[in-house]
Amino acid sequence: MTEKISAVLLAAGRGTRLKNSTPKAYLSLCKKPILNYSLECLAECDAVSEIIVVIHSDDMELFQKVVPKLVKPMRVVYGGAQRQDSALAGVRAATGTYALVHDAARPLVSRELIERVIEAMKIYGAAIPVIPISDSVKRVYQDHIIADVDRSEFFCAQTPQGFRRDVLLEALERACEGGRYFTDEAGAVLAMKGVQAKAVPGDERNIKITTMADWKLAEYFIALHLRACL
Repeated sequence: MTEKISAVLLAAGRGTRLKNSTPKAYLSLCKKPILNYSLECLAECDAVSEIIVVIHSDDMELFQKVVPKLVKPMRVVYGGAQRQDSALAGVRAATGTYALVHDAARPLVSRELIERVIEAMKIYGAAIPVIPISDSVKRVYQDHIIADVDRSEFFCAQTPQGFRRDVLLEALERACEGGRYFTDEAGAVLAMKGVQAKAVPGDERNIKITTMADWKLAEYFIALHLRACL
């Protein structure tokens, strides 16, 4: 029997650094709402059984205006004050044996990356896409550089991150109940003793849109993709 995989798409953020009155997930990037890129990619992934979209409680009207018709079952839940609260709401609503959690602010996620995470998640129980750091890394204290850091041991984490749902649910509930807030799901899961996560190759195009510089880079990647399809 095939174990069900739920995809939790986090879209409750405000995106204040983009200085736009419209919440980030609903801004039009190359004539398509940012949210729809990830939503459509997850829906096209055969291994994903259902999609849980976590939105802000003020955004239902916006969501209903832009959301495309999908071939996969989709449910909407409201997020919380912090990203971790929103992730917990989405994972609680999921029904799969496994849960993939992805940020809607990463619209350029690919099916290939999703499938890499799923493959490793099924083997190891937890999988995180990462990319190596290319810049030199320094430790700074009181505005002074005090040491070099070996960058070979450090990577930048991306989403989607995949876990056995029961493990992720326990990790998020423990973290929220204890008032410990992590920047991603991996942080909460790795805080539990005895739990490990497999690092899988990420994708440099899978950027998180936070600033206008990120926005311009996303536009560039989309333009390159469209040219390659001609």
